[in-house]
Amino acid sequence: MLKVSLLETHAHIVKIKMKLFIFGSTGDLVKRKVLPALQALDEDKLEIWAIGRRNFTNEIYRDFVCGKKCNSLFKKRINYIKIDFEKGNLCEFREDILDRNRTNYFYISMPPKFFDKILISLTKLKERGFKIKILMEKPFGENLEHAKKLKKIIQKGNLEKDIFLSDHYLFKKNIISLKKNNFEKIKLISIETLGLEGRTGYYNDTGALNDMVQSHFFNILFKLLRDPRELKSIKVIDYIRGQYGNGMNTGYVKELGEKSQTETFVYLKFKLNNQEFILITGKAFNKNQTQLKINEKTIPLESKKSYELVFSKFFSEEKEFFPTIFNAILSWEIVEKINLKKPKLIYYTQNSSPNDLIKKGLDLKKNLKRKSGGLSKSD
Repeated sequence: MLKVSLLETHAHIVKIKMKLFIFGSTGDLVKRKVLPALQALDEDKLEIWAIGRRNFTNEIYRDFVCGKKCNSLFKKRINYIKIDFEKGNLCEFREDILDRNRTNYFYISMPPKFFDKILISLTKLKERGFKIKILMEKPFGENLEHAKKLKKIIQKGNLEKDIFLSDHYLFKKNIISLKKNNFEKIKLISIETLGLEGRTGYYNDTGALNDMVQSHFFNILFKLLRDPRELKSIKVIDYIRGQYGNGMNTGYVKELGEKSQTETFVYLKFKLNNQEFILITGKAFNKNQTQLKINEKTIPLESKKSYELVFSKFFSEEKEFFPTIFNAILSWEIVEKINLKKPKLIYYTQNSSPNDLIKKGLDLKKNLKRKSGGLSKSD
């Protein structure tokens, strides 16, 4: 249950002056979701310090991320700092803008390969007496090995209490109040009509399995299961990977500018004891659909105000609403098991039906089984 309403949370945080520093401030997520959410919080004591490598002035950055979407008062609270992530300590020469007496809030919306250096830099700030809290956008690490490395960095820097892992899916209207549940069947769907939309660098290193299944779907399952660790014992029934386009010169490859084996669609069916799980996610389909189905009950997953809740709970430091590092590593362990038998990509045209692609994948699997069975009998 949500302890306080969104308005009550805002009333709590409006009393003090806060500074939020954003790593990855020129990214698509910050433009589309984060800044609109921060503006909607109507937090007039919040100062925003955007950190990036581009040669922006405050005015150029404000126009870049806001366009006409930000009101004039909110725009004035946005500042831009140029820092080269590849050189030196990211924060050491800008201590003049940090708050010595209050908590400094940091939001990291960058590819996981940058997490190590940022966390080490923020650890140094804490060692010099600054109070910090850090909200890290998913995924937590590039893979299982990297996730474990990040955990060690966090433990060495004594940051366990300061780290919050962002997952806006857990803050959707019908997810935040979910309880542990007895069920026979769960189906999770998140498909969209959009393609890469400029996220080529990040997405190609991540793919649909890590971007959605590892980072979002498993967190929802962890909320529903009595013991999330049981998921390590799953039996994979079907695993389909797809990519929109022809794999040569259309669709994903055309947007990316090179050939790639990164999947933009995943269909997973697995069993655990007597429970059945179906997970479906993908891009460039003929419709947008996001829902959770528990047994025969369908639960729409509304995204409205989810990022507002993420930041209001982050600022009020209510950590019980956020994913744990333990579960983040657990999800990587499950993904690693799933990928022990990684299927080849199936290509699909943009605006296809996901059901048609699933049928195509299952038919291919049946044909391969028949051929394999025939060969073994003839031998």
